[in-house]
Amino acid sequence: MMQVENNTTNTSEILYNNEYICLGSKHKGQYILKYNILFVEAYENYAWLYLNDNTKQLSSKPIGYYEELLASDGFTRIHRSYLINISHLKLYERKYRLVHLRGAITLPVSHRKTHTFSKYLQSA
Repeated sequence: MMQVENNTTNTSEILYNNEYICLGSKHKGQYILKYNILFVEAYENYAWLYLNDNTKQLSSKPIGYYEELLASDGFTRIHRSYLINISHLKLYERKYRLVHLRGAITLPVSHRKTHTFSKYLQSA
């Protein structure tokens, strides 16, 4: 299964498909299936997108952009530096404020986000 779609693979179908996001410009960018994003990590005014296939892609957009873009797709902010895809959540240790994602990835939940994140999980 291909994680990143090139400009050469039928972009007209991908361009208007809500299941993909584009990194870079619309015409020369890479299209990534939203489900394949494990989490987004802030990196100054950029963002790293960590994918299912253990690769990561650098984006010139900040994490706030992705928080807004992916909010309706099951992504939630757990820390100032992290936005996770709930569909890849394996375990949440509230006592230690840790999130375990698929692929043995462990991320911290900030103190300020703990209550909001717990409520989010209960409603989901």
